[in-house]
Amino acid sequence: MKHFLYLHLLSARQALVKILRQPFGSLLSLLMLSVALALPLALYLGVESTQAWVGKLTATPQISLFMELSAEDADLAAVKSSLAGNPKVKSVSFVSKAEALAGLEKRNGLDGLAADLDSNPLPDAFVVTPVTLEPGELDMLQKELSGLPMVESAQFDASWAKRLYGMVELVRHLTLFLGAALGLALVLVTHNTIRMQILAHRDEIEVSKLIGASDNFIRRPFLYHALWQGILAGLIAWGLTSWLVATANPAVREFAQLYNERLELRTLTAFELLAMLAATGVLAMLGARLAANHHLRQIEPH
Repeated sequence: MKHFLYLHLLSARQALVKILRQPFGSLLSLLMLSVALALPLALYLGVESTQAWVGKLTATPQISLFMELSAEDADLAAVKSSLAGNPKVKSVSFVSKAEALAGLEKRNGLDGLAADLDSNPLPDAFVVTPVTLEPGELDMLQKELSGLPMVESAQFDASWAKRLYGMVELVRHLTLFLGAALGLALVLVTHNTIRMQILAHRDEIEVSKLIGASDNFIRRPFLYHALWQGILAGLIAWGLTSWLVATANPAVREFAQLYNERLELRTLTAFELLAMLAATGVLAMLGARLAANHHLRQIEPH
């Protein structure tokens, strides 16, 4: 067991030394991989950093239920009970006709308006926050709620709901696409790098096979070379995104101040960094293994 671990540690050290001894050639490959890594990382950090702030905005479409003017307390209680038991409803707030009129006076500077009116022309209303953002389900919920007793109309901004849902879906699909593209690019670049190395050392590999070396023994240095390549590319990508965050934060803070909010982009946490380095290392080793398996089968000693 000790000998097995020693061989792996030796291969890992030799692979790292080989990369460091060829800084120019290695740097070109690392920069290409790190730029590809930095794109989804920047998107991920942007989404994660702004998620809490965006949640404070009126992002979720709300359905407003306007009661008939003749609705009594029993009718209001019945509607409130129906909404509370509806699994499609996230939360409900009640706005009485008196509160609506007072808000109208305050917003428009019409103090004393209520005294000039014979009766309150505004209806009682329930503001419903739905669970879903999917436009089709919102349409169905609107129709369902409009059928409640003594509900005169149920209104919500369908166009805003569709835009919001489209934005959420776009960000989600873009993140998945960039992640998949990154994984494929990392595997392909590593595959090509290891293929070139194997072809460059073809004579050495033939000699190794002549003296009885197994494919696992020959493959091991190439796998560790790919592992170091993936880890170093991940570290460079982390540095690039950290620099981008530091550069963009002044503009982001200035933008957030327009909404009287405090917002800063964040960098990767220690756990996220380790997870990213592990993922890039595994993908790089996968590309190296595919290349090594394919070409080692074609190289046979004469």
